Amino acid sequence: MEHRIKKLEQMLKNDRFANHNDIRLVSVGKGEATAEMLVAENHLNGVNIIQGGALFTLADFAFAAASNSHGRIAVASHASINFFRGVSSGKLTARASELSSGKTLATYTVDIVDEEGTKIAFFNGTAFLKGEY
Repeated sequence: MEHRIKKLEQMLKNDRFANHNDIRLVSVGKGEATAEMLVAENHLNGVNIIQGGALFTLADFAFAAASNSHGRIAVASHASINFFRGVSSGKLTARASELSSGKTLATYTVDIVDEEGTKIAFFNGTAFLKGEY
């Protein structure tokens, strides 16, 4: 398991879009992962709250880490997000959890919370499972 997690962490370090958006992996375990992002000026939209795409990217990164944690390449086949609250600053945390995993599909949820634990958004994703990485 340790070798698989190290390989996954290296793969996630190569995620150029997450790196560009200053998203960092905090932890990853079997079927779960946590990622963080400090809200910066480049994450804000025209009304000075976090852009929905920035929240989606944070959630998608945590989803990718969790869904790839079993040693198989997992790619999104479906994802959706609900936005609850706009923020303009602070640290956001995305926690991904596996709901189910089968032969070719796995389902995950991701909660995004602010520093006080207030839920900012909820993401639901389905991954298509491919061969081992």
